[in-house]
Amino acid sequence: MLSNVLNALTSSPNSKLSHVTLQTGSKHYVGPLFDPILSTQLSPHDSPFIEDYPRLPLPNFYYNVEDILASYSKSFTYSIHRPSIFLGVSTRSYFNIPLTLAVYALVCKHQNYPFRYFGNKFSWEHFWDMTNARVIAEQHVWASVTDKAKNEAFNCTNGDVFTWKMMWKLLCDTFDVEFVPFDEKEKFDIVEFMKDKGEVWDKIVEENGLYKTKMEEMTCFGALDTILKLEVQHVLSMTKSREFGFHEYANTPKSITEWAHRLRQMKILP
Repeated sequence: MLSNVLNALTSSPNSKLSHVTLQTGSKHYVGPLFDPILSTQLSPHDSPFIEDYPRLPLPNFYYNVEDILASYSKSFTYSIHRPSIFLGVSTRSYFNIPLTLAVYALVCKHQNYPFRYFGNKFSWEHFWDMTNARVIAEQHVWASVTDKAKNEAFNCTNGDVFTWKMMWKLLCDTFDVEFVPFDEKEKFDIVEFMKDKGEVWDKIVEENGLYKTKMEEMTCFGALDTILKLEVQHVLSMTKSREFGFHEYANTPKSITEWAHRLRQMKILP
């Protein structure tokens, strides 16, 4: 698909295409997390993840699209952008992790279930980062108009870190649910728990006069369960971006509350 688009855009002698930005993500450093076979062979890089780390010895769609883009370097310049966990407003993004957690919290509140953490002890205690949608959008624009950023790859995060223990407390405050300390002895399958909660979400939508959404279209419990069971500190280095002149940032905890407020204004969350 990418090749077809680029062929069409560059085939005309009057083409004015000068720069293309490509957005991939942190699987560049971790590997094919969601492949049922290859995920058992993961050997992620040490964190913080750095842009010039060598590619991992496993098939990765991100590598393929980067190579396609680089093959057009005589026709236009390009930049590659690698965000972390995404934080933004959307009702139908598959990897919509914050919205997935919001739906889970609200279902627990509605049904009086405990809002339990379903990752492992490692992810609960170690550092992670996120990427505000505004910050990644500004990085795309910056790279498009900054000469020394052309034909380069850049990580993009908010610039701070958090632990899921800290984030869980913040989510509890944001959605008015009781904080439950993580207990690694207590096994909890989030996918199994949420698989029949679509009707509960429908009731929440109806009772609160919300924008009509379906839980299955706005959550990714299977993917999130996989991510939160990683035993790697999910932190991307922002040093290269800073050295090249990109200095935008976001306060992640503040972004969470602002994001929730925005979704309430849009009548997506109660």
